[in-house]
Amino acid sequence: MCRYSRVGTFVSVHLENQHNSAFYGGLATCASVWACPVCTAKIQARRRPELEKLVEWAYANGYEVQMVTFTFPHYGYQRLAHLLASQREAFKLMRKGKQWDKFKSGHGYQGMVRSLEITHGSNGFHPHTHELWITDKLDEIDQGDFKAAVLKHWRSACIRSGLLLDEASTLDAFNKHAVDVQFRTSSSDYLAKQDQSRAWGIDAEMTAAQSKQGKKSGVHPHDFLVRQDEGDKELYLEYVQAMKGYRQLFWSPGLKDKAGVREVSDEQLVQEQTETADLLGLLTVRQWALIRGNDARAELLDAAECAGWQGVVNLLRSLGCDDAIYVPDPGG
Repeated sequence: MCRYSRVGTFVSVHLENQHNSAFYGGLATCASVWACPVCTAKIQARRRPELEKLVEWAYANGYEVQMVTFTFPHYGYQRLAHLLASQREAFKLMRKGKQWDKFKSGHGYQGMVRSLEITHGSNGFHPHTHELWITDKLDEIDQGDFKAAVLKHWRSACIRSGLLLDEASTLDAFNKHAVDVQFRTSSSDYLAKQDQSRAWGIDAEMTAAQSKQGKKSGVHPHDFLVRQDEGDKELYLEYVQAMKGYRQLFWSPGLKDKAGVREVSDEQLVQEQTETADLLGLLTVRQWALIRGNDARAELLDAAECAGWQGVVNLLRSLGCDDAIYVPDPGG
């Protein structure tokens, strides 16, 4: 199980100084950005600096960053796998042909980063994307033409892929809601938009998930693990199965090289230790079993963040542990 089973003799406890965030080391991880709330939290947090670096590079080199959100009609009877396949086909259709190439060259398009998001609400699963586009600077007239052209291409692609019926009533709603563009956006705008759709930390995500219940935008599938209403288990399993093979973040080929962002896999990210993290101490096999048996994994991290290693020691003692407590050697 992710962040549950040991891979070594000890389980280490670390504290990341910049955000005062405690985490474990020496545990097995699954590196699933879709299925696992724990790995999702770590991967997403460590992808943030990549996006910040891209935005910084864009503005430093005279470009602008436009955030483009794409959505489409969806209904409760539709399966997520079918919606995703149709969405992928629509994007392929939109981004091919001379007209699309002319649109890109006319706006100095340098590439984009696409974030795939999934929520669930009264109309079933809702796949949608938030994209950061790097373009030349746009004045107000350019902005109007830009959004109109994007909507035209997306509408045509959705009709051809079967996501949209070519009917007046459906088209009217589509034209109003299917494409949203935030011009001259910042990395914080983009990250805030993502935060509305999903969780970034094991504590923050569960809190955010509960606060979003009942909103029109729906809930993140990780909510199913917390809410546990009738049918939530089946919905979560459908979600996990459907997301296999999909990337949460997609970068245009060559864009990372332009921005000086190194290529790092999700698997590497979940294993990576930050340079600003301190090793607080080590838990023995028995101590880790005690923590697991008392369902105190989150409580231990809270204790570490509040009172350092002494907080961990106090928690272990309160659970009846009288073993020797291992601490790192300051001299290395």
